[in-house]
Amino acid sequence: MKYYIGAYYLIKLKPVEYGTIKGSEIYTCSRCINDSFFDSWAISWAATEKKELEETKLTFNLTDKNVEEIQVWADKKLDEEKLGWINTFSDLKTLTEYKEKFFPNDSYFEILSISFPESNLNAALEMIKPTESNSGEIGIYGKLKNKELDLEKDEFLGYDIIGIEISGDFHSFHCNDLANDLKDKFGLKINEFGLFEKVENWNQIIGFLNDPMNAEPVPWFYVKVNRIRK
Repeated sequence: MKYYIGAYYLIKLKPVEYGTIKGSEIYTCSRCINDSFFDSWAISWAATEKKELEETKLTFNLTDKNVEEIQVWADKKLDEEKLGWINTFSDLKTLTEYKEKFFPNDSYFEILSISFPESNLNAALEMIKPTESNSGEIGIYGKLKNKELDLEKDEFLGYDIIGIEISGDFHSFHCNDLANDLKDKFGLKINEFGLFEKVENWNQIIGFLNDPMNAEPVPWFYVKVNRIRK
């Protein structure tokens, strides 16, 4: 099956702090679980709480001057559609430039991409497109609408199941600690990256996730996760 790239991410993994997967490192691009080197704080006009900004500066060893320099660069790249809301990169060239320019000495990072299966592509585009004339596109939609094929040249890690918010954020199935439920109910297997080896019975899985007792009431998709070596 063909897959289409939804976004690139520059991620810092951190151990999960809750549930049956506590202490594990999960190769998901969800901000609920891992830290993103590029986030709303990097955009000058985005509202960021002081406490959140201070935590970010501590996590990534940034000064106020560093943040200002990143914002000048990121504002320009956002206008050029090289970046997307809320923490996506449209291409690897921009991601690499960002990493080398602002985090050259940080060696603990992962470059990951998510790709959507052809079978769900049109449904994904329809569900995450802007709903109001004055609302902007989220980063995943901006990339996915270009229908850029995943050429399978990068390291395949597994499949994540993600629920996309209107803000552009997304949840992983791990956010609800659903790994055991999905394994038991649908026979899915988790690999060493905390991702599924394959996703079958998708219609049944989506029915399970669409029950508000099980997960957030957002559109859910399964995506292929690749790791890009630089």
